[in-house]
Amino acid sequence: MAEEKRTQLIEQIIGLELDMFLAVKNRGGTSLCQERPDSFRIMRYMTHSVLPEEYLESYLADLEKSASDKRNLMTEKYALMEGLIPVQSNSPAISEIVHMESEWRKEVAAQFPRSVQPDGHQSFCLYLGSELQTYSPKTLDIYLAYARKTQQECGNLVRERYEILMRKLGYKSLAHCEESLTNSTK
Repeated sequence: MAEEKRTQLIEQIIGLELDMFLAVKNRGGTSLCQERPDSFRIMRYMTHSVLPEEYLESYLADLEKSASDKRNLMTEKYALMEGLIPVQSNSPAISEIVHMESEWRKEVAAQFPRSVQPDGHQSFCLYLGSELQTYSPKTLDIYLAYARKTQQECGNLVRERYEILMRKLGYKSLAHCEESLTNSTK
């Protein structure tokens, strides 16, 4: 039952995020990403599936409140990434989460450089930092507490996400993807 509830929460979150994402008005028209909603669903599933139920419930509430307030969190995130709007939150939780996640990403990219591009680090940090600015203080606090717990247990949320992504893409694991990519270049 608990797994069913998690799946339902994630599906609700992705549904609201996708609605917001498809409504983003890009300066150059519809983006290629907006034409691939299935890819969006996979990436957002990967993002949220490693986080606890408490986070999922809080973030879903953030999305529902934003929708009722006629705010598009995806528009805000991309505007923040491009420097089109001022910083929305200076919460120290944001920089701490970005630091932890970026260190995890560096580890994964060093171990699996063909599967996780090492040169994508800067854009990863910009994207994550911008997204976190759209979260409520409650959601940020839950995320930070879980990231700290994961770090204390020597876990790696980025690795967990990429393991999920690779299975969704048809690989057995991240290592299997790396091996496949290595063999295809020989």
